[in-house]
Amino acid sequence: MTQVAETAVPVESLLQPSLASADFYDAYAAPLQEAGLTPTEIFLRVSRATPRWIAQLMALRNRLVRLVGLKDVGAMGGATGKLAADYRVGDRLGIFSIFETTDKELVLGIDDHHLDVRVSVLKAPAESARSYVVSTVVHIHNRLGRLYMAPVGFIHPFIVRAMMARAPL
Repeated sequence: MTQVAETAVPVESLLQPSLASADFYDAYAAPLQEAGLTPTEIFLRVSRATPRWIAQLMALRNRLVRLVGLKDVGAMGGATGKLAADYRVGDRLGIFSIFETTDKELVLGIDDHHLDVRVSVLKAPAESARSYVVSTVVHIHNRLGRLYMAPVGFIHPFIVRAMMARAPL
C-alpha cells in the first residue's frame, strides 16, 4: 500500500483562493511512480481503487439523502469507459463534474443547495519529488449542509486516504 500523508492545500492549486471562505478543507499527498500520468488519469485510477466499504457507504449515503431531497451522486468509481484525454469541462467523472483542467491539475465538484464541494488532483512540479495531492474544499450554505458535514467531515480523511493508498500509480 502507498503511503499517504496529510498536507496543506498547495499554494499553486486552483482551490487556494477559495480557502479563506471555506467551511471545510483538507489535502493529502502520495507518491506518483508514473510521472507521465495526467491529473485525470490519476483521478480515474484513484476512483477505480475504491474499497468495497466506501462503495457501501456511498450507497447508504445515496439512499439516506434522497429522503431529505439531496442529490444521489452515484458511485465513486462510476466513471465511463472514456479515455482520460476525452474528458472535458462539464463532463461527469464518477460522482463529480469537471470544473477546470490544466496539464498539472484537475478540479472536480458537486454543487447542491446545501453545500458546494471542490476536489483538486494536482501533480507536483516536475523538479520536485514525484507526487500528487488530492485537496477537498467545502462551502456550506445552510443548516442541512452543516448537519451533513458533521459525519462526512469526520470520515472524509479515512475515505481519501484509503482510496489513494490503494491506487496503482
